[in-house]
Amino acid sequence: MERKRYRRRQYIVRKEFQLKYVGLILAVMLLSVAITGYTIYYNSWILLGDKLANVYPQGRLVHIFKTVNFRLAVSMVFVTILCTGIGIIASHKVAGPIYRMIKFIDSVAEGDYSKRLKLRKGDELTDVAGAINRLVNKLEGEKKS
Repeated sequence: MERKRYRRRQYIVRKEFQLKYVGLILAVMLLSVAITGYTIYYNSWILLGDKLANVYPQGRLVHIFKTVNFRLAVSMVFVTILCTGIGIIASHKVAGPIYRMIKFIDSVAEGDYSKRLKLRKGDELTDVAGAINRLVNKLEGEKKS
């Protein structure tokens, strides 16, 4: 008998949970980037600013600063988009199983003991799914008795 494979079709299944999860990831990422970036950026420009002011005319130095600031801003946008995508995929490994468990428990509550809860490879909460399956096995055994 061929085992049915479950593929992800929809990555946002528990919107509120996943958005909080992604928001937390982005907040930590932005905070750490801001602190690190500010430290490096501020110290570099203090050291370089004095030296570059003696070499470049003021107009050229302003252009260099604007170019660096623009590239940093573009990089931040790219990193934020990348982290958001990674956060959604990572949160789906938890939110997806929760969604499946709720649907499965609802079907068991309606009296359907014939199925078992199966999660995709790489999903989290497999130990909880196993415990739910053991509970359904026990309930099914009690129902038959």
